[in-house]
Amino acid sequence: MDGQYVISKRDALKHYRAPHEQLWDEVAELSMPRKVSIAGGQGTLPPMIDSAQLHDSTLRTASLMLANGFCSLVTPREEVWHNLTPPKALRENDSVIKFYRECSEEITYRLEQSNFYTEIQEVYLDRSAMGTGLDFSEWDAENEELNFRHLPIGTYYIGQDHRGRCDAVVYECNYTAVQAAGEFGIENLPEKLQREAKDPKCNESHVFVICVDKVNAWEEQSPFPYKMVCAHEDSKKIVHEQGYYEMPAHVTRYLKWGNSPYGFAPTWVALPEAHKLSFLQKQMDVLAEKAANPPILAPASMEGEIGVGALDITYVNDLDPNRSPREWQTAGRYDIGQDRIEQKKKAIMEIMHGDLFRLFAQIERQMTATEATLRQAEKVMQFSPTFSRLTSEYLDPKLRRIFSILWRQGVMPEAPEEIQMVTQDRSVVVPVPNIAYNNRISLAIKAQQNTAYAEFMAMNQSTVEMNPEILDNLDGDAHFRDSWRNAGLPEDGLRSQEEVAETRQARAEQQAQMQQMEQAQQAASMLKDASAANGGEIPEGIGEALQG
Repeated sequence: MDGQYVISKRDALKHYRAPHEQLWDEVAELSMPRKVSIAGGQGTLPPMIDSAQLHDSTLRTASLMLANGFCSLVTPREEVWHNLTPPKALRENDSVIKFYRECSEEITYRLEQSNFYTEIQEVYLDRSAMGTGLDFSEWDAENEELNFRHLPIGTYYIGQDHRGRCDAVVYECNYTAVQAAGEFGIENLPEKLQREAKDPKCNESHVFVICVDKVNAWEEQSPFPYKMVCAHEDSKKIVHEQGYYEMPAHVTRYLKWGNSPYGFAPTWVALPEAHKLSFLQKQMDVLAEKAANPPILAPASMEGEIGVGALDITYVNDLDPNRSPREWQTAGRYDIGQDRIEQKKKAIMEIMHGDLFRLFAQIERQMTATEATLRQAEKVMQFSPTFSRLTSEYLDPKLRRIFSILWRQGVMPEAPEEIQMVTQDRSVVVPVPNIAYNNRISLAIKAQQNTAYAEFMAMNQSTVEMNPEILDNLDGDAHFRDSWRNAGLPEDGLRSQEEVAETRQARAEQQAQMQQMEQAQQAASMLKDASAANGGEIPEGIGEALQG
């Protein structure tokens, strides 16, 4: 790969982004004004919409609420929101399960020590308002910790493979020659930039194009499935190359936008409502201003003689009181306008899932736990598609990359021998884990299974009472264990299937012993009664029959 390939890759990806740029700027004005302008992708702020043009901030509030909702319900800092699980073939191995649990604890600790939660907040803001978010997951060798780097919307170009998965990211950096020398090494720069770096008078900025791409099968063999190449735009010289075992850039789309690699945001649906709401608020401001400072109807002869301030005096002719100034009433209906505003606000909040994040704050009466669960499930089901896309295309690969980074850095716990694999370079690797989520959204979705099971049992209660044997069709242990996990209860509180089997076997043996003791006591009592009835002697054949 040469520098021309990197420049051509960027130019080829530009046309995928072009249809979104104008819409992004319009959405940014109404929902997230601090986001960068798309034009040029240089990180300049868009022209802030004037307060005289924007009269309502509902969409801005809803966008922030949606992004904050992702933070608090999907990746909360104060909770353990993820759990590593072994591959399917190893799920019955206790030592392997314990290893992956310890790895999950290490990841949780490392994320808390890094800038993960500050950067993912920016990703959620982009995802909620613009439909697409992106960040990098890397290892900071200088500070020996994980590092995450968010790229603002409009500063990068993305591509996707034949399955719709993002497999290429291209973005630009502006460096002076001195900055580029510090980043890439002065010996890797073009000769012109090497001279500028040594000249204190030169402070010109240069564009460097960075391409993170998948290594194609027809390219020269590489030990890394992904590569990063940085080229100086003017000279087309490659100044830096690096390989990756995993894709370092992770893209998340709220929903897919046709065949485009970029996502679709709920703000786009709410955009017409936001414009209408701003117009309504403007009309209401005019009506309120007229009510507070009503227009005055006065004779032309009094022009310039009417006082409109506090305690101002206006003198009129006592002989002609009809020629005095009077208030010119308006016929506007403030109450109707207010109703329309509330309808528009409610529509925007529903589009932006505000009713989900404020669910329990909106409860105006007491309700049962079942009713509250059903209401929550109804809201969560509308949120489920975007949550599934977030976990499958963003959080899953990100956590797997973090796991691999920490394993290569040697900070993970020692793995059991049965899962250790030695590669050709004699390094030890372990199977990549599966990812399970324990956040509130995931638990609310899983709670649907518990609710469905409870409703089914309640519906068939009379049938079970008439024919208890019908329960033989159900695997009660499986339903109980699944319900425990769906409720988000700790795995340590659930005994293993082997422990359950041993407990039941011990209970059965104890019951058998107690039954034998009861039978022995009954036999002894019968012998005593028979002996008393036969003059103190045991009747012939009775003893053998009781023992037999």
